[in-house]
Amino acid sequence: MPNRFINCILLLIPLLYAPPLKAADPVRLQLLWKHQFQFAGYYMAVEKGFYADEGLDVELIEMTNGIEPSHEVMSGRVEFAVGRSSLLIGSATDNNIVAMLAAFQHSPLMLLTKKQSGIMRPTDLRGKRIMITNDAKRVGELLAMLLQSGISSSDFIQQQHSYNVQDLIEGKTDAMASYISNEPYIMAQQGVKYNIIHPKDFGFDMYSDILFTSREFARKNPELTERFYRASIRGWEYAFNHIPETAEVILNGYNSQNKTLDALMFEGRELKKLAYDENGDFGTLSLNKFNQMAQVYLITNSIFRDYNFDNFIYKPASNRLRLTQNELDYLNQIRDDRLNVCINPDWYPYESYNNGRHQGMISEYLQQILADVGLNYTILPSNSWRETLKLARQGQCNLVAGAMQTVQRSDYLRFSRPYLSIPAVVATLPEKRNMVLKNQRIAVQDKSAFHDILQDRFPAAELVPVRTMKEGFHMVRNGDADALVGAEASLMYQQREHQITGVAISDLLHDNWDMSIAVTHDHVALLSMINKAIAAFSPERHEAISKRWFQVDFNTVVDYSLLWKVLGGIALLALLALYRYQSVMRYNRRITQLAERDELTGILSRRKIRQELEEFIALAERHDWALSLIFFDIDDFKKINDTLARIFHKQAVACHF
Repeated sequence: MPNRFINCILLLIPLLYAPPLKAADPVRLQLLWKHQFQFAGYYMAVEKGFYADEGLDVELIEMTNGIEPSHEVMSGRVEFAVGRSSLLIGSATDNNIVAMLAAFQHSPLMLLTKKQSGIMRPTDLRGKRIMITNDAKRVGELLAMLLQSGISSSDFIQQQHSYNVQDLIEGKTDAMASYISNEPYIMAQQGVKYNIIHPKDFGFDMYSDILFTSREFARKNPELTERFYRASIRGWEYAFNHIPETAEVILNGYNSQNKTLDALMFEGRELKKLAYDENGDFGTLSLNKFNQMAQVYLITNSIFRDYNFDNFIYKPASNRLRLTQNELDYLNQIRDDRLNVCINPDWYPYESYNNGRHQGMISEYLQQILADVGLNYTILPSNSWRETLKLARQGQCNLVAGAMQTVQRSDYLRFSRPYLSIPAVVATLPEKRNMVLKNQRIAVQDKSAFHDILQDRFPAAELVPVRTMKEGFHMVRNGDADALVGAEASLMYQQREHQITGVAISDLLHDNWDMSIAVTHDHVALLSMINKAIAAFSPERHEAISKRWFQVDFNTVVDYSLLWKVLGGIALLALLALYRYQSVMRYNRRITQLAERDELTGILSRRKIRQELEEFIALAERHDWALSLIFFDIDDFKKINDTLARIFHKQAVACHF
C-alpha cells in the first residue's frame, strides 16, 4: 500500500512540468499515383515524425480515377500536391502555381522495348506500335524526343495504354511508356531482356514529381508552407538513406499495389539515381532548367513563347525576411551561383563531414538559414579545423558554417549575429573538478576560438594545443594536462564514443560561447540577409533542431551530490512513514487479539465465539447444511495448572541438585 502510493506520486510529478500540448495543423497532400516508392519521402516524413516535429498532421491521399492534382489544390480541397513537369503549362498561362521541390531531377518516364526487337533508338520506332497516352501534357518529353528524331504521330501506331507490361512481353506492342523504376523489374524477373529509350539521353531532361501548392495558400500561410517544405525534404533524404527500412514501411503500410519487398527495394535504388542534382543536393529547382523544359512543350504546341517562370519557384523567406530592394537585387545576381561553405569536419554532434555529407546541428542551421534567404551552396571539405581556417584566409570559401568571433579572425571574416549558444565545459580528473583554472595546464583544440578566448581570460595558464578531443582526454587522464576545455555535447560524445573513463566533465567556466555564420569580405553583402534569417528563426525551429541532436544519453561523470541529498531526504521521510505505518498496524493487530482472545488461554472470547457462531448458523441455513457444535469444558484449568506446576517444580529442583 505505501509503496504503491509513493510510486504513483513519483509518476505524477513530471506531469506538473509538462508543457501544454499544441494542436497540430492539419494538412492534405494529394499524390500523383498509387502508393509506391515514388512517394517514399512523404511516407517517411509521416512515419519518422518529421511532420510532427514541425507541428503538422499530414494526410496522404492516394490517386483515384478522375483526380487532377492541380485542380485539387486550386479548389482548396488539398493544400499540397505532387504533379508532373506539365505544371509548367499552367504556370505559363495563369501563374497560380508555386513549385516547391522536385523529387526527381530526371524523369523516370521512358520508352521500354524488348532487347530481341532491336529497337534501341527513337528512329527505330518508325512504323512500330507504341503504348502511350493521348495526353501530350503527361508524356511531352517522349513526344518531343520522337519529333526531334523525325517521328511524328503519323509515323507510329499509337495504342491505348493497358498499364500491363505483359503486353510488351507477349508481343502485343513494340514499345511501352513506362517508369524506369517499375516495369524493367518485372521483365527482369521473367528473364526478359530489355532496352530503355530515355528522353534525357536525347536532350530532353525533365523534372518529375514536383511538390507544389497554390500561390494564394503560400502567401497566406508562409510559416506552414515552409514547415511542410522542410519536413518533406527531411523525409526524402531519410528514405533514400534508408532504402531497406523504407521499403518495409511501404510494404506494411502503403502497399495498395501489392508489390513485393524486392520490387520496392529495386524501385528505391533506381529512383535514388534520379533524385539528386550534380552537386548531390535534393529537391533542387532551377529557372534555367524550367526554361529548357519549356522547349519540350513548345515543340508539342502546349505553350506559347511569351511565357515567364520568374515567380514559379517557391522562395521560402522572401515575404518573412522583408529584404530591401538592394538585397533582392544582389540576391538575384547570385541566384544561380553556389557559395562555397567551409566547415569543421570533426566536431560531432555540432558538425562533421562523413561519407560526403555535412552532418550535425550546425548543418541543419546552415541548411535552413540559407534556404530562408534563397542561397545555394556547396560544402568545401577539409581534413581539420586548422585547414578550414586556412581556406577561409585564402578566400577559397565564401562562408564558414559555424565560427566564434575573435579579434584574430575579424581580420579576414565578418560574423553574423549568433544563432547557437554552446555551453563551455571542462574535463578534469574527478578529484580536480573544483580547481581554479588560471594557473593550470589547459588542453584545447588547436586554432579553435576556445584557444583565443582562454588565452585572454587566463594569461597565466599554459595552453596545450591538441589536434583532437580524444588526444586531450588522454592527456588529462595521463597527467600531461590538468584540464581539457571544449563544447559540452562534443566532449560528452567523444568521451562516450572512445569509452574514456576516469575523467569528470563539469561547468567550471560557467559560460556559454556563441556560434555565428562567418562571411568573407568579398561577400559581406550577404551578412544583412543572413542576420534577418537568423532573427526570424522561431523558437519552435530551435527546439526541433536541439531535440534531434541533443537527446543522447552521454556517459560522463556528473556531480550529483545535491540530487543525492534531496533523494536521501525523501528516502528518509519515506522510511519514517513506512516505520510509523508498520508500528500502527502492529498495535492494531495486538488490540484486535486482546479483544477477540483470552490472554491466558489464547482461546476466543465469548463475544467472538458468539459472532462466529452466528455467521456459521447463517451459512448453514443459506446452503441447507447440517451444523454440529463441540464444546470443551475448561472450568477447572487453573486448579489443574496450579497442582501440576508444584509437582513438576519439585521434580525439576530434585533433578538439578
